[in-house]
Amino acid sequence: MKRIYEIGNSDELDPAQAVLLIETGETHCCFAIVDYANFMIVQSGFYTAEKNDNNDILKMIIDEHEELQHSFRQTIVGYYTPENITVPSKYYRYEETQNMVKSIFDKGQNIVVSESVPEWQLYNVYNVPAAAHGLLSRRFATGNFWHSYSIILKNRFEQKEEGNVLVDFKTDSFIMIAIKNHALELAQIFPYTQATDVLYWLLKTCKELSILQSEVKLTVSGLVDKQSAVFKELYQYFSDIEFATIENAIQLSGDFESFPVHYFSSFYKLATCVS
Repeated sequence: MKRIYEIGNSDELDPAQAVLLIETGETHCCFAIVDYANFMIVQSGFYTAEKNDNNDILKMIIDEHEELQHSFRQTIVGYYTPENITVPSKYYRYEETQNMVKSIFDKGQNIVVSESVPEWQLYNVYNVPAAAHGLLSRRFATGNFWHSYSIILKNRFEQKEEGNVLVDFKTDSFIMIAIKNHALELAQIFPYTQATDVLYWLLKTCKELSILQSEVKLTVSGLVDKQSAVFKELYQYFSDIEFATIENAIQLSGDFESFPVHYFSSFYKLATCVS
């Protein structure tokens, strides 16, 4: 397991008055602990899997962080998994979509989850590793589970008539959400190893969806900054590009002040599910 960052601490925080936010994927896992009283992130960590431990990264992080083994007021989990289908609500049938996902992806070690995203009149149906879901369900009785796509779509953002593309970066992959004519056109995770990979997928998507890259609004979040090769490539091809800002009244403690706020966009979005 490789540590990308560890920021802050929650030593003085009563876990019963704290919220735990977790995002877990095939090659990474990250968490944030939120002081519920003032809705402030006080601690966060981001880790990636080494070559042979990606199946155990979630368990390793929970086992190695004593602060994650408490009983929290609430736990919100986002599954960053690529195997999904989206179905318009009017066509959704539970048994049919369950069988469809199983037949398309055909993995016996997964469970199929269906969740409604009423803001977009659709259902997101996806695979979740059974071991990970079982671990989280046992450890966090107050767990609330969502797919990362659903979390992004549940968050409001200003829609542009010419279209919106939202990209959220991890260390070796990124989510792309493409919106055109106020309808979801694409929600997908893409791997990448260099900046040109990112540019290829973005330009290809815009071309296939007839989205003009000179007019679409591109919102960037996650582990990327203005000095990165990725951003420099994007800046050459997209006219309307911005970094995500802090949302949903959540705050960052002083330990985070030296980091760009868009690094933590996944947590802002997860926080909208806190009740």
